[in-house]
Amino acid sequence: MRFPLHIALRYLFSKKKHNAINIISGICAVGIALATTALVGVLSVYNGFQDLISQLFSSLDPDLKISLVEGKVFDADMESIQKVKTLDFVKVASEVLEDNALARNENKQAAITLKGVDSCYNNLADTDAILHAGQFVLKDSQSDYAVIGAALSAQIEVGVNFVSPITLYTPKHDTKINVANPENAFQERLIYVSGIYSIRQQETDSKFVFIPLDLARELFDYEGKACTSIELKIDGKKDIEDAKREIEDILGDGFSVKDKEQQHDDFYSMLKIEKWITFLILTFILLIAVFNVIGSLTMLILEKKNDIETLHSLGATYKEIRKIFVAEGWMITVFGTFAGVILGLAFCLCQQWFGIIKLDGDGSGSFIVNAYPVDVQFSDIITIIATVLLAGLLIAWYPTRNIGKQKTGE
Repeated sequence: MRFPLHIALRYLFSKKKHNAINIISGICAVGIALATTALVGVLSVYNGFQDLISQLFSSLDPDLKISLVEGKVFDADMESIQKVKTLDFVKVASEVLEDNALARNENKQAAITLKGVDSCYNNLADTDAILHAGQFVLKDSQSDYAVIGAALSAQIEVGVNFVSPITLYTPKHDTKINVANPENAFQERLIYVSGIYSIRQQETDSKFVFIPLDLARELFDYEGKACTSIELKIDGKKDIEDAKREIEDILGDGFSVKDKEQQHDDFYSMLKIEKWITFLILTFILLIAVFNVIGSLTMLILEKKNDIETLHSLGATYKEIRKIFVAEGWMITVFGTFAGVILGLAFCLCQQWFGIIKLDGDGSGSFIVNAYPVDVQFSDIITIIATVLLAGLLIAWYPTRNIGKQKTGE
């Protein structure tokens, strides 16, 4: 391979008779570099958004969440559940009861998810980090309280320590709605707001209302230790996947155990699909740049026709001569690819340190972050390099396939 590579390097950097060949080769390399830079930058921005959203969700999401595969409510006193709670690596196990409800403040109302949590919940979720106003207090010696999201607070116009409480409506079991008097089909409870949380994620901040677990059981007509899930905080020294497998072995097939990403599986799946669709679109644009290699090599082969015959006369096979031009075309792709990767990484570093491209161009600060977040992943870089180099190799082979075949059939 040294002989074809040596000749290819000489051809690549030598001055051609027709200056257009040098210009086309340069345009090819620049086009590949720019497209590769765009790929590195765009995929890193997608990774950055995924990481940012994961951080927002992680304030409320448990390390692992146990729920039924089929059905809704189970008894927290089950033997298998109690066994899970006593595992060495389970630091906190919080019983949770969730269901749909309606929150109302005077003439303002909103559909919500009531989330009844026990006294362990403050040790599981980072409630201090998400608290926007008031306190994350659900119960004291005198009364029960609710903690609502900032978006819901704005929607129904209620705040901490308001004189008037909000009203929670929950459906009564096995009760049909009477059109003439629909309120009879619901239980209602007045409750004061003690705190407002915000993870700066609209859907969550407008959806969940936290109340004491015993109140949730009362409102939803459940007796005993009924719950819809058990939320777990795992010791940091324990691998989450190992913990998940051990808990699944204890609980059996009737329960599902989800980690933080699986708890928002639809959202993360959509984000990954968007990321790779974007990758395919940008790869298509990159292939257009790589196709210019065909024109450059075709012109070079025509220019070097005499050299081809001379090399063959000196003992080089046409197969070796074809390798010379394939190597040259591929080197154009290689130089463009690695230049693009370096430029892309440099852009990502500058974006990370200096926030060059802003999300809020007007400086209003209405976004969670001021600049586009980036997170460079090694696997993305390898995928980009492999895709471009493979495409470059195949395209470089195409214009060289007929060299010498008409004469020798090699």
